[in-house]
Amino acid sequence: MKWIFGKIRRAFNVATWTYLPPCKEIVKIISASLDRKLTIRERTILKLHLVACEPCVQYLDQSHFLRNAVHQMDDELKSDLYSGRLSDEARDRIKNIMRASAGLFALLVVCF
Repeated sequence: MKWIFGKIRRAFNVATWTYLPPCKEIVKIISASLDRKLTIRERTILKLHLVACEPCVQYLDQSHFLRNAVHQMDDELKSDLYSGRLSDEARDRIKNIMRASAGLFALLVVCF
């Protein structure tokens, strides 16, 4: 019985890789799914591809995770993120790291 399911699975995978678009196209469909509702054709292609391709399933999960994380951010943090500004806390952390590594950098410059 296992043998039969293995053969069916293999045939499905061969058909999937032969007749469905490659992963690059599926990534475009996944990205589009975050912005709009997919057509029936796109949904069908996506679902069939995801059955056979674990990396694309992981990409879909990561995309959904990031979308949900952005939706949960408050508006002030979003505006800071999109404008490229750092929070005061992040600035202080970077300054402290740079101060701590300045001595090491000076030592390397003197030695070489």
